[in-house]
Amino acid sequence: MCARLVLSCYLIVSTCFGLLQTQSFFDDSDFRCEERRDKKIAAKLQSFEVKIKALEDRIQNIDLKNQQEISKTNDRVSTLEEKFQNSTRQNDSVRLMGKEFYLVFPPLFYDGGDSYCVLYVVSTSLGFCTVALPILTKRYNLELKPGESQLFLPASYMALENQMEGKGVHIECNVYVNVYAAKHDKFTTTVFLVLPIHSRFHYEYKYIPSLESMPVSAQFSHLYNSTLAIVSSGDHNIVTVSLNLTESESIVVNNQTYWSNESIRLTMNKFESIVISHAGDLTGSSVSSIDPVFVATGNNCGRLKTDNACSGMFSVLPVDDSHTKAHFDTEHIFITPFFYPFLRGYKIRILSKTDNYRIQYIIGNESKPEVLFVQRDFVDIDVESNVPVFIRTSRFATVTVITPGKNNTDGIGAAFMLYVPEQAVLLSEYHFIVPDLNTTSYVTLISRNASQLRLDDRNVDGDSILTYDINAEQYEVIALPIQPGYHIARNVLKEPFSLYVYGKQKPSLGYGYVAGFNVRT
Repeated sequence: MCARLVLSCYLIVSTCFGLLQTQSFFDDSDFRCEERRDKKIAAKLQSFEVKIKALEDRIQNIDLKNQQEISKTNDRVSTLEEKFQNSTRQNDSVRLMGKEFYLVFPPLFYDGGDSYCVLYVVSTSLGFCTVALPILTKRYNLELKPGESQLFLPASYMALENQMEGKGVHIECNVYVNVYAAKHDKFTTTVFLVLPIHSRFHYEYKYIPSLESMPVSAQFSHLYNSTLAIVSSGDHNIVTVSLNLTESESIVVNNQTYWSNESIRLTMNKFESIVISHAGDLTGSSVSSIDPVFVATGNNCGRLKTDNACSGMFSVLPVDDSHTKAHFDTEHIFITPFFYPFLRGYKIRILSKTDNYRIQYIIGNESKPEVLFVQRDFVDIDVESNVPVFIRTSRFATVTVITPGKNNTDGIGAAFMLYVPEQAVLLSEYHFIVPDLNTTSYVTLISRNASQLRLDDRNVDGDSILTYDINAEQYEVIALPIQPGYHIARNVLKEPFSLYVYGKQKPSLGYGYVAGFNVRT
């Protein structure tokens, strides 16, 4: 029995041992296939993540380099654009007059019901201008494109005589522009270049050219008075007009009479204007002010002869800063225009701040120059024919051409006043307009060599005449008809030349103005 018991125990222990031995032959992880697969996938993913991270780092470095290169490129482009814009602005500041202007339209000569004023703004780029008309409490916004923008104004905006008014027109632009203004009524037409306001204090205008016209009869003499127009750009501006009159002459302004060697002292606010009308000759008078002012001179009916034809004239004057210029007592050269053949002579008026200077001039192709030693306020040169005149002065001077407005054989009178810039301030490129005033218009160009000139990208071809300076250096003066609208004249070698615009209309209307010049020189 004991043997059976021992055998049974043995079998039980053996069986248990066998079972235990069978389980120890295997690893539990061998039965977890999914877990093993997940671990392998995780290991691969981790490997991929490392590779992806490395790729991301490389991409980030490449992006950073690209961004740096793009930034450098943008900086270079921005710099180039800025340089181009600055160059364009600088070019515009040379080719065009300015950004801020004041003006006043001269008085009506006679209102036939169809009188009007026009502003012409010329730009070479996109931009805008605001035009303020304080007396009408109106403000116009002009969008500028390369070319010409126009603004028509009512006849009521023309100034009255010898009255302080708020009829100053203020133009302010965000780009450089040229501004031309025109006035048209039943019997007179005038167009003038508007000069920009300089941003400096204390203005002084010497050399005011004027004239004494010849009325048809004494009872209508007031219709033919000369004018002096002033507009203030600041409030409480002290404006002084120092009169140069003969002893028997006087001027009445604001019900007060002023005589020779007296001064008209005005306190003017911003936009205020006054047009001083006078029957005498104010040549040699001066205007000075604290704040910048607009100054123009002219005549309601610029008749220098006794016949019936007349036309208004109006010419702005640049600031006289000759007393601050070192070259005041050096030579200055001027050439007056040859006009398209409808004029028969004109008057040249030359003024300087002081006398005791010398003038040399040649009319047309004359071989011998005339020499004058000036001992008076101004000098007149009467040119009987339609030829240019070369002028050399030993001192800084103002030269003005006044056409007579007389009836010629073709029944046309065209009176106008031209400011003649000296050769040192001329431009090599002009952007200008020819007004559409039912007139026939012309231009005169004066250059060393006309073959270098281009008008609207075409060669200049017109009636021409040669004139010579005292050293026998040749100038070529060309006059030709031109259509209304926007035009460009340039010298391909960028050499300076003169440009004048003028026109006629039967029986007596005429206008004329200088297209532009460098006011910053």
